[in-house]
Formats: sequence, C-alpha cells, structure tokens
Amino acid sequence: MSSIFALALTSQTLQAMPLTGPPFSPNAPDAKAQVARLATAWLERETSRVLPGMDLRARPPVTDAWGFDLEKGAILQAEALDPKAARDRNSGLLAVPALEGGLARMLGADGELILQFDRPVGNLGVLGALSASVSAVDASRRSFRLQVGSYAQGQTYPLKLIWQTVTGTPLPPLQMEVATPPALEARLNVQGIDNLGLMLPLQLIFSEPVRDRMTAKQAVSVKTSDGANVPGYWHWVGKQRLQFTPRPAWPASTTFEVRGDEALLRAESGGRLEAPLAGRFSTGTDRHIFVYLDRQQATAVENGQVVRTFKVSTGKAKTPTATGSFYIYDRYLRKTMRSRGIPKGRPGYYEVEDVPYTQFFKGDLALHGAFWHNGFGHPASHGCVNLSTKEKNTRWPNASEDAGWLYGWAALGVPVTVYREAPMAMAVK
Repeated sequence: MSSIFALALTSQTLQAMPLTGPPFSPNAPDAKAQVARLATAWLERETSRVLPGMDLRARPPVTDAWGFDLEKGAILQAEALDPKAARDRNSGLLAVPALEGGLARMLGADGELILQFDRPVGNLGVLGALSASVSAVDASRRSFRLQVGSYAQGQTYPLKLIWQTVTGTPLPPLQMEVATPPALEARLNVQGIDNLGLMLPLQLIFSEPVRDRMTAKQAVSVKTSDGANVPGYWHWVGKQRLQFTPRPAWPASTTFEVRGDEALLRAESGGRLEAPLAGRFSTGTDRHIFVYLDRQQATAVENGQVVRTFKVSTGKAKTPTATGSFYIYDRYLRKTMRSRGIPKGRPGYYEVEDVPYTQFFKGDLALHGAFWHNGFGHPASHGCVNLSTKEKNTRWPNASEDAGWLYGWAALGVPVTVYREAPMAMAVK
C-alpha cells in the first residue's frame, strides 16, 4: 500500500491529506464518492483525536503518530459531505468552535447539562444511551442546554455531539463522557438496636448535603409500631445529619418505626434514595444513672427502683466532673484515653491504653473502670467517673467488678445525672 495525496473536488485546489490506498485520480467519475469514503473511514478511526477549538485558518498543522494531518482531514471530511464547506474554507469561515470545560462532565442536579462554546454553533444534536433534548440557551447560539430524562445513578455515559457551523457545514462529531450523580444514602444511628436508653436522639446521616432541608424534615416520620405519633422535634445538626429529639423521652420498652418518602429526599448534586427509607429500633426499660459528687457515689435506678450503688472516684479539684443532665452517647469495651490539649511530656499529660467499660456521657467525660488505683470513695480523676474493675487489675485482683456490671446493665441513651450534692431525701437516710 502506498501513500498518495487525495484532493477534494472543489472549484479551487485545496490542501492535500495523505491517505493509504490504491491510486486515486481526481478526474475519475466516482472521485467525489472515493473522497467521501476515504474521509469517512479516516473519520471513524480518528474523530476522537480531533481537538476542539481548532481554527483551520490560523493554527499550525496537528498530526497523529503517522504524520496524518488531522485538521486537513477534518476539512476534507466536511467538504466531501457538503461542497459548501469548500466555499466556507475559501472565504475563511470554516473554524471548529471550542467546547469550554472539557469533554468529561457531571450531570447537573436537575438532569441538566450546559455546553458553552467560544463561538456560535449551528444545529446541534446528541447520540448515545442518554436520552436528552437540546435547546439553545439564547440567540447567540454559543450556549446550549441538554435536558436528560431518566438515567442510572453513579454511571458514566458516552455521548456524541453531532453539530454544524452556523453556515450549515457538518463538523466532526465530539465524543463526550457524562457522569450521573451518585445515589443518596441515609443511615439511621439507632437502626436495629433493641435495648436503647430513653434519651438518645435519633439521627439520619446522609451521604451528602440534602437539597431542600425543610422538605426533608417533613418527609420523615417516627411512630410506634402500632402507629402512634412520638412527641418531639426535627432539626439539622450540621449539613448532613437530621436529628429527632423525643420530648420528654422515648417511651420505655417500645418498638419504633422510621419512614421516609424517597421522592422528597434529594441530594444537592441530584442523587436520590434508591429505595424508600425504612428503619426500626426498640427501647429497653427505664434506666437512669445518678452520680453524687459529695458522696463519691453512683446509683443505678431501673423503673424507679435502686438496683445497685457503687463507690466512685470523680474529678479532683483542678479537674472537676461536670454537673448536669446528660446521656450515654458512645460506648467501648476497651478505649485508649489521653489528655486533650496537653503536649506529651508536659505536666498533666496522660495516656492510658485499653481502659475497660468506657461509657461517654459528656465530651471526653466517661464512666469507666480504673485499674491504676484503689481509692474509690475519694476524688482521683481528671473529670471522669472511675469505677472498680477486675480488668487488667494486677495490684488488686479481688476488686469488685462495678464497671463491668454497669456496662452490661446500661446502654446507649441511658440518662446520666451528676449532682454536686445528694438530694436532701438521700442525706436524711
């Protein structure tokens, strides 16, 4: 096979393009058909290599690895399909508009994609698996809106732009890739729990910010399993957490169902839930932990009855335990605990690994076992509530397992109330 030069049949001799094939004669009866076939074959092989924004009047030649002149190929293809392209080129009108923003795009939240060009474009259409309507944004014909119908979430679709110059000359198609928004996901913090304490708020954690936050609050409901409404209120915690706080608390020993209308829950990027939102959880008995700083004592109360009392060690004078009403918001069988805001090696710094039966109730403050001292009944901590434990306790192997018992009895959401002084009724006893 030899390299030859094929010339488009126009009123003037045009620049040549190297093609591989049998000898070509511009005077042959089917010369124009030969040019069209050659140009089409070249286009099928090389279209994806044509660079958008080529101005065929001013730019230097752009060639492929074989020295194949891509710009001349674009000219020949256009002229073979439409002789008017020759007139356009000879009069300096044939220039390929540049698509701004690249060929890889993300579909907008409303299924919309805006294409912006650096110069006017004539007719523009699309081919591909995405069904889209095309319309010019304004009379300048430099901006076009693609409105996509149904699509699969989190996918990338090939999309071919079929377009022309404003004078009607066909241009080589542009191959684009359009990514669709990922599906919105929602996770329920209490999903499947069957022994929840009565104070832990329900949270829906979304994978990304939700578009209409007010509508989202109206789209979700919490009811008992027999359909009764639960008193409380919804509010946003940050951009991705929708929280329901029961008032005054969850009813004890009750099963609850959470439902959401997926049609009303949309992400800012346009993603939607793949399935209706549905969750379920149950509360346990009415349990409450009371801590009395003056007595260095903790009491476990269930259904209004004291079930166990412990000696504890709360915060020392310089690191006091906070007073007030709280609830257990996080729990660990083993947890490394370290001082906050104090550099290692400085006075007050500490780090203790594998602290047993840790139940956080306010910030870094927790109820937990302490194997490093045996002074329960006296303040000794950095603010936490220390309880006796056998875990890792080599110095006092006969210590009571108060921390382990409390961990097994309590749960997420169990309220914790810390008093500076025991109520008068207890003091009389």
